[in-house]
Amino acid sequence: MIILDDKRNEALEAQRLVEEQANQEPPPTYSSLQHSTLASEQSLRPSGSDNPTNFFSVCRGHDKVKETVTIDPNLYTPPSLLLPMSPDETEETRKHVRLESIHGSVNATVNIVPVLRGEKCKIRMFMRSSHGGVFARINGPESRHPFQLVAHSTYGSVTLRLPRSFEGPIMISLRYGSVKFSDEINKHLTTFGEANHVRHCFVGDLSRWHAGSDVDWGGDEIVVEAKYGGVKIQYDDDAPGSVVRVRPSLLNRVFGF
Repeated sequence: MIILDDKRNEALEAQRLVEEQANQEPPPTYSSLQHSTLASEQSLRPSGSDNPTNFFSVCRGHDKVKETVTIDPNLYTPPSLLLPMSPDETEETRKHVRLESIHGSVNATVNIVPVLRGEKCKIRMFMRSSHGGVFARINGPESRHPFQLVAHSTYGSVTLRLPRSFEGPIMISLRYGSVKFSDEINKHLTTFGEANHVRHCFVGDLSRWHAGSDVDWGGDEIVVEAKYGGVKIQYDDDAPGSVVRVRPSLLNRVFGF
């Protein structure tokens, strides 16, 4: 009798194990494992807006322009894919980034790739709005390509957030309004003066600008023109709410407004 009971218990235990295995999910197949690996790899890749390009241009009449773009100046772009150049451009001076709106604002985030091979290439950017503001955020590692940014706004403000590695001249033309630099920018800022509403500054180590290289400055450059709005310049990683100091223009200092 005891032997029969033991056999019955073994049979019940074996049946229970079979039922448990049937209720469990089947082991992953090779294809599912492959899909999981591919998904994890894709999550580490840049999003679609981060796919680099060499030239990027958006020009609108009544709508705002809000774009995020990654620029690699060493990429080749087939001529058939390029938009027509502006009258003021040549093949040598074509802007890598051109964003314009007549009645809308311009809001841009530009990511600059690091220099991995070859020589540095200056990235040329132009942003303009006639009846709106211009906001530009420039990102890039310390080993990035240098850039030249020209920002125009007739009836709006210009706000620039620069990478901490920015080093170069800043020229600001402002008719009515104030110029504001963050405290962190001020620590590295040299101002040379102002004439005819145009202010000349330099951010960074001025000793790197050697005599005789005035025309061939290979570093960063910024040109801002704002007629009826203010100008604010700070680092991209400045803490939110950080103090931005006002640098009064010559008219502000003379007439006290």
